[in-house]
Amino acid sequence: MRTLLVVDDEKLMADGLSALLATTFAGRLQVLHCYSARQAVEIAAQTPVDLLVTDINMPDRSGLELHAELAQIRPEMQVIYLTGYSEFEYARTAVDQHAFAYVLKGEGDEVVISAVERVLSLWAEEDRETAPPPREAEKDTGEEAPEWMGELHAYIHAHLSEDLSLNRLAEFCHFHPVYLSRAYREATGSTLTDYIGGARLNLSRKLLRESRMSIGEIARCTGFATDNYFCRWFRKQTGMSPQSFRQKRN
Repeated sequence: MRTLLVVDDEKLMADGLSALLATTFAGRLQVLHCYSARQAVEIAAQTPVDLLVTDINMPDRSGLELHAELAQIRPEMQVIYLTGYSEFEYARTAVDQHAFAYVLKGEGDEVVISAVERVLSLWAEEDRETAPPPREAEKDTGEEAPEWMGELHAYIHAHLSEDLSLNRLAEFCHFHPVYLSRAYREATGSTLTDYIGGARLNLSRKLLRESRMSIGEIARCTGFATDNYFCRWFRKQTGMSPQSFRQKRN
């Protein structure tokens, strides 16, 4: 599950917004919050932050400075700036080139929720682009994949760090596990295990190339209980260790 971090030196703002987002995106985002840039840096050192929602003007350092610092740890992190009316023009000029969105604090909760939804849509599109290609048998049928399959694939990509057993996926689809396994193979010529493995491999490669996450953190993000198990699996899939892959790509 991806992580959203709310940072605002106004305690009521940070508490209220984080509670709202945690409720709205329950099951889709882990929502954390703090009251200073210093605390944000400490959190980011322990937990990979995928989306930063930050006040643009805080006493210890600006949201722009905080974003720049956290981006060194996690370059692919997205940021949404919160601004006051007096800072609006400055914020708009400052963030046009490197922020996902900026939101006036007086515009209402719906505007923030909408901006976060757009980030989630962007991630979903990126996940689809990195998904394993369909088998040739699937391409040649000329038939569209059933609607439930697209929803299932989206669910898998959103929960790669979690249990993706056949029983859990069948429960999500409201199918019997045996039926789901058979229907998926008939539609794609492949198995769910193959698809999940490909999605986890693509994500682990992306994180090794583009992030500074440790091997252990990447293992947890891709659903492996231990670093050793992840390393053995990765070597079996690619012929090299995660560390060797990272060094070769850098």
